[in-house]
Amino acid sequence: MENLIKIIIAGLDNAGKTSILTALDKKYDFHKDIISLTPTIRVEYHATEFLRNKTVFWDMGGQKKYRELYENKQDIYFSGTDLILYVIDIQDKERFNTSLSYLDMILQNFLKNNLDIPLIITFHKFDPDIHDVETASLDVNYLRDTIMDKYSMFKILFQQTSIYNIISIVQLISYGLSIFDEKFFELSELLEHYLEEFNCKSLIVFDKNGIIISEFYSSVIEPKIYIEFLESIKEHLFLLKRMQEEAYEADANFSTIGNELLSYLHKFEIGDQSFFASVIIQEKYKDAFLENFSEFLVDLRQILEPLILS
Repeated sequence: MENLIKIIIAGLDNAGKTSILTALDKKYDFHKDIISLTPTIRVEYHATEFLRNKTVFWDMGGQKKYRELYENKQDIYFSGTDLILYVIDIQDKERFNTSLSYLDMILQNFLKNNLDIPLIITFHKFDPDIHDVETASLDVNYLRDTIMDKYSMFKILFQQTSIYNIISIVQLISYGLSIFDEKFFELSELLEHYLEEFNCKSLIVFDKNGIIISEFYSSVIEPKIYIEFLESIKEHLFLLKRMQEEAYEADANFSTIGNELLSYLHKFEIGDQSFFASVIIQEKYKDAFLENFSEFLVDLRQILEPLILS
């Protein structure tokens, strides 16, 4: 049975809320779209599907007049919310207090109505070329501590995101959606087990929209291969998007990135839904991995099928 999941994306104007959704949708070659974005008027709606559940993102304009409107009509805008994604521009230090006040208004509404809504707070625009990383990190710690001191009763996950790191955007949305079924814990355990068995660097399961269903990473990724490792995952996101756009039918794709790593993307079906298993592995472990990969798919299906076919 299909459920409707309502996710509110809130934050001040120019915090980057619409940019996050644009990057999530496009996966690559999206920066020109972001440059041309205009301020969101009241609310824009973005619909997608996650494990047969219709998911609607409420992209709420962050200008002062809209924040006042939401406060005056909280029952209209915040009722039925399943998840809050709150975006704080980590480079907009002068408005930290304004952003915290807006967050306070939203959370006070949930407290007043005894609603236990999970919350993800992302410190956005934590970009690779940020001028003072140390100061930005101190600001992140200050904001996190301030929020937790006041709202420890909420389930809160903190993240850092940047439109220049598409992986951080995908993870932001994926972590939010994975809270809705305890099967995701089983998936994480399964990936942890096979990551060790395969001796691979990462094991990720994507849905057809490029949203991460589950993921696990090696605790040791050597500095000399770290950049190759990130590029391999990005390449899988790009390939997945091209498969959608070009009706690409191949089930698997090996490609070497740099000199150290081999990446493997495998498409599989459950019912009428497409999924993708992504593996980043050193070439010396390739043969042993391929011998056991089919067993992994069987175990993976046993956990995913109840989520898809029920």
